[in-house]
Amino acid sequence: MHDTLTTPLPGSWLSSRLGVNPNEIEQLRDRGELFAVRDRDEWLYPAWQFGPGGSIPAGVREAVKAARAVGLDETRLLALLRRPAGMLGASRLLDLLFEGRSDFVVEAVRSAAAA
Repeated sequence: MHDTLTTPLPGSWLSSRLGVNPNEIEQLRDRGELFAVRDRDEWLYPAWQFGPGGSIPAGVREAVKAARAVGLDETRLLALLRRPAGMLGASRLLDLLFEGRSDFVVEAVRSAAAA
């Protein structure tokens, strides 16, 4: 998984790039709405969570929160999101998150954890 989807973005870079207070990003992480890994003195956020202009779609937040609630780590969630979306018109489940169709993805996350 060494492609642009998994590129780690430092929290400090995100806050300056997005023009938001670093505390806002930390709050999303603390509430379980963003995945991040700690690297020495900074949190790193995988790029797949961010849309155009750095936006964080509500669907991404919902899927991450659901994954955490059922015990899926970021690696397993990303593998699930890369799966084909089937007959739903998108090429991958990840695409559905950015199309505002998170209900299907959240259900897939819950089902994956039960399997």
